[in-house]
Amino acid sequence: MPPYFQHFSSASWGLPPIGVVLCDLVLGVFLLICIYTDGTKGRIYNKVTFPAMLAGLLLHGIFGGLSGLGWSLLGWAVGMGIQWIPFMLGLAKAGDVKLLAGVGALKGWAFCTFGFLYGAVAFGLISLPWLLRRGELKAVGRNLKNYVEVAVVTQIAPDAPTPTVTKRFVPWGVGLSLGFFFALGLEIFLKKPFWFSF
Repeated sequence: MPPYFQHFSSASWGLPPIGVVLCDLVLGVFLLICIYTDGTKGRIYNKVTFPAMLAGLLLHGIFGGLSGLGWSLLGWAVGMGIQWIPFMLGLAKAGDVKLLAGVGALKGWAFCTFGFLYGAVAFGLISLPWLLRRGELKAVGRNLKNYVEVAVVTQIAPDAPTPTVTKRFVPWGVGLSLGFFFALGLEIFLKKPFWFSF
């Protein structure tokens, strides 16, 4: 196994405590801003994501040298890759991709991966009340019905008109950020962003 993949946190990779604390502080501020902007405006801004990416690269480069920079770049690439397919399928927005890239640059590949999984669970938990509050649950039901009709009708009659489906974005970035906060808590108390062994 390549050495980078044998470590699950910046601390285990060799980043000194001050570097870990600074990365955690930047991460916390970054996530809080993303929760606010995505929750209220439905956007995650470049002026937030790019500084987070740069901070991750610089902090790991300063405190960890070339090895630290490599660790940060790997995390950045993993974060970008995780969200790239959902983005290409229209299931995520560009800001969500850059959110993961920023987290990966700050905290590494394992934190980014497990935090993404926790975030997916958090997203599912917040989606229902979010849609209910905005009165869009019925619209989502209609969209699902339209998708089913498209799948069934086009097999029977390929020339049949395709139902119009409106994209309605629930703040994916909010769920992701909550998942990353959960991963951060695990890392602080367990020294790794997960609680099981493998």
